[in-house]
Amino acid sequence: MNNRKMKSRVVLVTGATSGFGRATVLALAAAGHRVYGVGRRSLEDPSLEAALADYIRGDLCLPETAERAVAEVLAAEGRLDVLINDAGGGIGGALEDTDDEALHHLMELNFFAMARLCRAALPVMRRQGSGKILNLSSLGGLAGLPFQGAYSASKYAVEGYSEALRCEAAPFGVQVGLVEPGDFRTGFTGSRQIVGEGSDYDALRRRAVDRIEKDEGGGSDPKELAALMVSLVERKRLPVRRSAGGLGQRVLVKGRCLMGDRLFLFLLRRYYMGC
Repeated sequence: MNNRKMKSRVVLVTGATSGFGRATVLALAAAGHRVYGVGRRSLEDPSLEAALADYIRGDLCLPETAERAVAEVLAAEGRLDVLINDAGGGIGGALEDTDDEALHHLMELNFFAMARLCRAALPVMRRQGSGKILNLSSLGGLAGLPFQGAYSASKYAVEGYSEALRCEAAPFGVQVGLVEPGDFRTGFTGSRQIVGEGSDYDALRRRAVDRIEKDEGGGSDPKELAALMVSLVERKRLPVRRSAGGLGQRVLVKGRCLMGDRLFLFLLRRYYMGC
């Protein structure tokens, strides 16, 4: 018991009510950590209620939510050891069909909300002289996926931000790492916004989104990613990035530098668009 208490971390997880966030909360709580969740939905899940030390309901697209979440954890615990930025969304459609409103909303949720949480947590972690920030990116943040281009753009932004933040925060004892999932079986598939129905891209978009949804439906169990998150929370040093999910996808994306950009993008186009 004493050993478990010594290992316990205070962790704040965004997007806590579904998908990766929910699986991560349950796994961390089972490992003995004090877990706080943030989400915009009401908490109607007995398993989550039992696992969470507290649930902070709020829209992460609103600037005040980040400050309030960190302040509530700090008031209750006196510290914040780990921030896991998991909340996110997606768009299925051609970039030409993705208007400013849809693009702004996606970037707000996938990038700006993450950046605000980091800014809110960093002063606490710098004062402590320790802390970890884990930002959920995607294999789509390493490749521009056809008809998921807006999503890829938001995750490319997460990648660049996190690499720079890792360098800046390291002298203060704060570690920053990226987690890059491939296809997993989560509610992300059903929540994806579809744009451009009836446009000139419609047939290609349908083919690509059908392929995407089929891969997600046959993807890995979120519990696998949750187990990875627990190991990253508990290990002494964070890697810069860690990919997760199907081996084939991870090998393809990581092998891009060997095959060259033209061949890689050709294979990507053929896979998703069939042309």
